[in-house]
Amino acid sequence: MATAADPTGGLTTPPQEQEPVSPLPQEHEPNSSLPTPSTAPSTADATNLIKHSIEYFNRSSNERASFTGDDEDVKSEAESLVLEYVEVRETKDSINVNKSDESQKKKYREAGQGHPYIRILSPAVNEALRCVVDYYPRIDFSVDVIEIPAPYAVFFLFEKQLNDYRQRLEEHESQHEISPTCANRFAAKHIAIAQAFVNDKYQAAVEAERERHTRGFATFDMLWLLYKPGSDVYMDPNLEDEYEPFVLQSADFDLVNGTTEDYRIDCWNMDASAVWVAPSSFKYEVDRFAGEKEIISLRAYPCEYLRFTKGLTEQDLVEIRDHFTNRGKKWYSLRQKNACYSFDGVTVSSTRRNVLSYVMVDPEQYVADGGQRTFLIKSVEHPSGPFKICSCEPCERLIYNHVAKPKFAGYSTINPLVLEELTDHQYFLCDNMVEAFVFKTRAWEHLHISGFKECTFDKTLFERLVMKESTKDLIKNLTRMYIRDNTGGSIQEEKPFNKISTIHKPSTAHKQTSTWSADFIQGKGEGLTFLLHGKPGVGKTYTAECIADYTERPLLSLTCSDIGVEPTTIENNLLKWFKVAEKWGAIMLIDEADIYMEQRQVQDIERNHLVAGFLRALEYFKGILFLTTNRVGTFDEAFISRIQVQLYYPEFGDDDRDKVWDTFFQKLKEDREATMRIPQTTKDYTQSMELRALKWNGREIRNAFQVAVALAESQGHKDREGRVLIKPDHLKATVQMSREFKDYLLKLHKQDPSKRAAMMGNRYDAYDSTAGLEGKKVSEKY
Repeated sequence: MATAADPTGGLTTPPQEQEPVSPLPQEHEPNSSLPTPSTAPSTADATNLIKHSIEYFNRSSNERASFTGDDEDVKSEAESLVLEYVEVRETKDSINVNKSDESQKKKYREAGQGHPYIRILSPAVNEALRCVVDYYPRIDFSVDVIEIPAPYAVFFLFEKQLNDYRQRLEEHESQHEISPTCANRFAAKHIAIAQAFVNDKYQAAVEAERERHTRGFATFDMLWLLYKPGSDVYMDPNLEDEYEPFVLQSADFDLVNGTTEDYRIDCWNMDASAVWVAPSSFKYEVDRFAGEKEIISLRAYPCEYLRFTKGLTEQDLVEIRDHFTNRGKKWYSLRQKNACYSFDGVTVSSTRRNVLSYVMVDPEQYVADGGQRTFLIKSVEHPSGPFKICSCEPCERLIYNHVAKPKFAGYSTINPLVLEELTDHQYFLCDNMVEAFVFKTRAWEHLHISGFKECTFDKTLFERLVMKESTKDLIKNLTRMYIRDNTGGSIQEEKPFNKISTIHKPSTAHKQTSTWSADFIQGKGEGLTFLLHGKPGVGKTYTAECIADYTERPLLSLTCSDIGVEPTTIENNLLKWFKVAEKWGAIMLIDEADIYMEQRQVQDIERNHLVAGFLRALEYFKGILFLTTNRVGTFDEAFISRIQVQLYYPEFGDDDRDKVWDTFFQKLKEDREATMRIPQTTKDYTQSMELRALKWNGREIRNAFQVAVALAESQGHKDREGRVLIKPDHLKATVQMSREFKDYLLKLHKQDPSKRAAMMGNRYDAYDSTAGLEGKKVSEKY
């Protein structure tokens, strides 16, 4: 099977052939040839220290009744029993939990075998388990009598640790006399008895399965041996052959009539809520499969088995793990600051979508806007630790100085604003998703971490504006006074971390340097509002985009669909967006703002409420706001006094259109010089009387050129160097359609759009002012 790094950052695993093998029996009879602990007592002595019970279980009512077998041979002196083996029998009869005598036992009719378990009665064995197990959430080690369900996996998964524990005690016992008051004096003997008991039942199956593991295969009945709690696994959460790092928490199953039912797998990785970083659980089930199955074809498999992937070297394995670790560092750094980033990647939703936009990472705002919360595990469960049942010097030295530390201490409730760095293992487990606000669509998305990059604002866009220099200087000076500290995020910035602690609580220093307001009411009239007006397609919207890039701020562009048109909600919606824009330091644009600013009428109360709500919200916005309109003549006079800067965009002249064409020609040359070419005849055609007569605006020029490029690619006429030629005919197709459509509208309305707009009092396109714009917007973004 070939495994490779997926573009989204996960591992992709194609399927591979399987070797069919007969399924393995669940339990095995005692086998004298099986390896047993060297200190195991005689069979008779061990039997005297093991108790047997029968438990009846009603699955529907979840009630149980236990019956102890004949205890005459059970040892009852100072030495405690080692364990109690509980055989579970299912019944459909009602359980009388108040009676467990022999007469009551005979009344229950068996309906099958249940899931047997053992109860560890020896305090020394219980203490040994508490000392060696570093992570095993499904077993409660804090009780006096630990219960372990078949197949008693903890004895096999921590076999080496138990053997080392027992060996230290055996070596001490061989050289020293044990104090009769030591609570652990029977520890080595009792551990050996417990190990011999579970070995008799499962060791043969375990040895056979371990041999399969050396070949990279596993069987369904023995998956529990593969899935050790606390082990790192690669798991495919979305069944898309994209594997991600997780920790295996548990692999539970039920034994019914000796048959293993479906496994319930519980894993976790490191995820985040609005405030905390902590483990987040993921659960799924494994359906039964026959024979052997390749381990790396499972939905989750321990990381060490990635080595069985064909074509991967040892260096590849190291690099894959390093990839996830470095990705986690990037993920965690995004959680340490609310910031704007450039994103070029995909969503992590079930239907992947490409996203290319500026985005804002702000977990608290995501939740405030109704985003789905990530459910975190409040605390990773750890063994309770030893009870220290003995304080003698040998026990301290041989037992309690070797206690296993909890494996995942410090993995819960991490505050990324306080804790500067995680461990490499914590980074390795970090999720692949970050919630971010996409400015282009004005919506929250779950984005893949691989697409985040530091913001790349193009400040030269503003310099290319063909505008009067005095007007440019005015805009620069005004916007410079109103912008805050840079909102762009630096991924894994090398700077003192204590600077991050003030992200959510602006310091008083910021208030002292705020822009002076002439309004006597505190908090009122502190914003800067631009009105960009003129006919469509002359560069109003793009001016706002240029200024946003010049100030290195994201542009929050809104329409009436974002704000609404209901008078009762418009003010609250506007205030919400104003608050968000101010928090993020974003430049705000309300495109085609006519609907909110039209002249109020005495008879139209609803319209009056809408305009009044917009006016009130506008008064208290503290950022930079752009309003665009091609119907400035309909504005209510109350808005005129609330707009600090008004920019008029006159109609294009022929020279302006030539500059726009040249801009698009240059862009195509930069992007496709090796594959496309524009002959001089095509450039000459753009200056022809036929085309100039249409008086295209910037947006129409962009659309026509884009269609011409598409037609040229479709027809595929090439020069001697194999480059696609964009001929005049490709433009003429659009010219003909445009001419016919304009002629149709002229006949329909009896006059051209500019005259009609002037007659309706919307705008006056014939206006010319030497104090206004010298030129027009020249860019591919028309």
